[in-house]
Amino acid sequence: MYNALRATLRHQVLNLLGLGAKPAPGIHILNGHRMAQEREPDTFRQLLTALVQEGVRLVCIEEAVAMIERGEHPDVCVVAFTFDDGFMECYDVFAPLLQEFGVNALFFVNPNYVAGNDAYVNWFNQHCVDTPGKRPMRWHHLRQLASQGFVIGAHTMDHRLMAAQSEDACRYQVVQCKDVIEQALGRACHDFAFPYGKLTDVDEPTIALACATYKHVFSQSDHRHYHSFQGRVINRRHFEPFWPVSHVNYFLSVHKK
Repeated sequence: MYNALRATLRHQVLNLLGLGAKPAPGIHILNGHRMAQEREPDTFRQLLTALVQEGVRLVCIEEAVAMIERGEHPDVCVVAFTFDDGFMECYDVFAPLLQEFGVNALFFVNPNYVAGNDAYVNWFNQHCVDTPGKRPMRWHHLRQLASQGFVIGAHTMDHRLMAAQSEDACRYQVVQCKDVIEQALGRACHDFAFPYGKLTDVDEPTIALACATYKHVFSQSDHRHYHSFQGRVINRRHFEPFWPVSHVNYFLSVHKK
């Protein structure tokens, strides 16, 4: 009896730490941003390898979104990837590794960061994303990724907090972002993710405008549910490529609805 109680307590502690969790059936969109420079690409490769060994099915982002839209309930854990902000490691590290595993990702970018001079890039890193020293992918990197089957989405012009923006500012950040990306890449931009990701970081007018402008709108909150805002916004789950697999498994163990 003592051993059974000890095993139960151990299992509960491991689950609280994310160490005893296993990926659950469902469709999960994992959203990352950056790498820990001293440890990549090894940790992301190890994470992807471990997920596959756990029985996770890695898929392209278009397939995951289509499955969600069709209301499918797979009997395995299905995972696709998005990355916000457009740092160079997306091009140098994440995209090549995902290609090794036969899948793509959706990269959400901020056009003014993509095209910014050093002063703007430093301001963006300091005030918008708190990642000093990062460098953005430029348009030629994004065109190459798009030609290889990766998807490029919009993340506002300047990574702005979109709650309570004026109508003109909202149209600039949301609608013009699409126009600039399409002109630079020569292809349609169907996907938008609002910055910071919490449901409180965006308001109803912004959601309405984004949904009228883009085919798909994404958040980074309420990851236990497939949708928010009356089914109009697809939810993602935050992760980073340098996280241990036990941490990622903890979030993948959620039974989504």
